[in-house]
Amino acid sequence: MTISLTDHVYARRPEGEQLLTVHHDDDVPPRAVLLYFHGGGWQGGSRLVENVTTRLQPLVSHGVIVVSADYRLTGDAVWPAQLEDAGDAFEWTASAYPDLPVFVAGASAGGHLAGLVGLRAWERLTGTSHVRPAAGVITYATVADPYQWDSERRHEPLPLPGTFAHWSYSRHGQWPPGGLGEKLLAGADTRVSPSVYNHVDVEAVPFLIIHGDRDTCVSHQESVQLLDTLSRRGNRAFLLEIAGADHEDPRFDEPFVRGALAAFIDQFADRSSAPLAEEGPAHA
Repeated sequence: MTISLTDHVYARRPEGEQLLTVHHDDDVPPRAVLLYFHGGGWQGGSRLVENVTTRLQPLVSHGVIVVSADYRLTGDAVWPAQLEDAGDAFEWTASAYPDLPVFVAGASAGGHLAGLVGLRAWERLTGTSHVRPAAGVITYATVADPYQWDSERRHEPLPLPGTFAHWSYSRHGQWPPGGLGEKLLAGADTRVSPSVYNHVDVEAVPFLIIHGDRDTCVSHQESVQLLDTLSRRGNRAFLLEIAGADHEDPRFDEPFVRGALAAFIDQFADRSSAPLAEEGPAHA
């Protein structure tokens, strides 16, 4: 497998050009596109994070074009700039691959953006419709509600050594690490809710929700709540809990989890052939 990487500008902002990287293999016939948003608490990270290589590049050999996008961070722009960028990245991707279904995915803060885009929050923000809907949403250890994230962190003791939270504590020198939800939303225009839960309706796209049950940074209960919110409205939703996994855990990159992604993409790439009424939520 020979993977080629090409960079593209998907938007130009006062803060600078917003870029995405396309991971593809011209020798493999494409069958779907996966647009991925990195984590980093909305204040760090980039489209070139290592887990794009370990987690998603292997899907390229199965005909999935992987697109990894940057977005403006909290040090550069106020919310909803991040949602604006994520939605524009989806628009670029859907327009660039008009004959392929586009799935949107993300980890942690990136999962928050992926969920919002898939649930049409960008459309509510801009007053325009996407060129077409997302085929599905895949989230890893997602922050479903920035306010809830801050609230949960404030009631927890200092993290134990060897955990992701302790690594974050050591890096930032404080716990909770600066109230990341507050930093995202300070002075923000919140007419379009930043809570993923508030955008769930009865016609949501399918969701594959992945979370470790030992996450010390984002409670896996946020993903359980997201599953429940989706399922109460009759939507297709699947929760894959990874036993013993912490935040951004290497277990997320294991072949079994990647196989779940491939199966999810296979099932919903052609949504017209997916089961309808009798299919309910699943909990793995």
